[in-house]
Amino acid sequence: MNNLNINVIEKIKKLLALSESCNENEAKLAMLKAQELLIKNKLSMQEVKDFKIHNSIIKEKKSKITFTKAKWKAHLAGLVGENFGCYYFFKTRYTNTIVFLGREEDVEVCNIVLEYAIDCIDSSIKKLQYKYRKEGLSVKGLANDYAVGFIAGLSEQFEEQKRKNQEWGLVLVKDKEIVKAYEEKEFKGSIDTTINFKGYDEAYCKGHKDGQNFSIADKIADGTKDVLMTLQSG
Repeated sequence: MNNLNINVIEKIKKLLALSESCNENEAKLAMLKAQELLIKNKLSMQEVKDFKIHNSIIKEKKSKITFTKAKWKAHLAGLVGENFGCYYFFKTRYTNTIVFLGREEDVEVCNIVLEYAIDCIDSSIKKLQYKYRKEGLSVKGLANDYAVGFIAGLSEQFEEQKRKNQEWGLVLVKDKEIVKAYEEKEFKGSIDTTINFKGYDEAYCKGHKDGQNFSIADKIADGTKDVLMTLQSG
């Protein structure tokens, strides 16, 4: 079986799982899309049922992202995980390390997107801080407000993508096995990730605009390209 058929069957399997949703409209849309793909690709339900999802290992992977005071990183990780079919949590020892849990290929993408987004955020924050310091202004809390704006803008971008492409939104829902794996994990204690606006309206607005325009297409290259294209196709 070629890679194209593998990807199609994976999409159909996910759609069939979603067709069991208690949301009537979501279930109907998922089933109709699954039927469309079956007919278009001349596949039978038996072929789909007999196929073991390719590269479907559920795993957890530590990212390179850590934080103590920059709690906005936790919110960004949550947004990325929610929109790429993964859970996130922290491993804590002196600092908090962000970890993703989900299908192997989705976990890899979450790490790529999170790390790239934070690189972009940090770069913009440094430029803003330089501007403010040059004008003799305080920068305490500026980084937080830019990041909060960026996360809000990125969230809006994700929601707009889902509105324009309902299939994209459906296929990225966490499946039952991932939910079960997360629910079976034992966590000790909790981490306060509360973030508050510090009053930098300009920084927030700049971050919001940058979040709306953020694109991982700039990061797609070589080894990451196949992973990202597979996820974006469903």
